[in-house]
Amino acid sequence: MEKQKLSEEKIRELLSQYIRDKNREAISVIKMVKTRISTEKGRLSNVEELPEEEILKIVKKELKEIRDTIESLRKAGMEERIPEEEKKIEVLETILPAALSQEEIRKFIDEAVQDLGKDSFGQVMKVVMGKVAGRADGKLVKELVQKTLS
Repeated sequence: MEKQKLSEEKIRELLSQYIRDKNREAISVIKMVKTRISTEKGRLSNVEELPEEEILKIVKKELKEIRDTIESLRKAGMEERIPEEEKKIEVLETILPAALSQEEIRKFIDEAVQDLGKDSFGQVMKVVMGKVAGRADGKLVKELVQKTLS
C-alpha cells in the first residue's frame, strides 16, 4: 500500500481492505488502533477528526507496547508467541509514513545547529524532533545530535 498522509480515513480504508482479504490478524490490529483513536477523540472532545500527529502518536505507542510485550515474552521463555506479536508490528508499520534516513536527519540537525549553536542540545533536539516527528526514532535522533555536538 502506498504511503500517504495518515488519517482516520486511511485507517478505515485499511480495515476495509483487510476485511476483504480476510486477514484476521491485521483486522484485529487496525480495530485496536481505531478504538484508541475513538478514545482519544472522546478525551479531547469537540474533535471531529484527529490530526495526523495524534494518530501517529497512537500508532507509535501501540508499537512500543507490542515491542515491550515481545521483550517480556523473551524473558519469560515464551518464544512461541513472539511471531504473532511481530505480525502486529508489521501491520502497524505499513501505516506509518516512510522513515527518514540518517542522512536526512543529519540535514535537519545541521540546520538546527547552524541556527542555535553547538551549546544547546535541548533546543536542537526540540527543533529536530518537531521536524522529524513520526518519521524518525527519537533514540537515533538523540545519538546523531550528540555526535554532531561533540
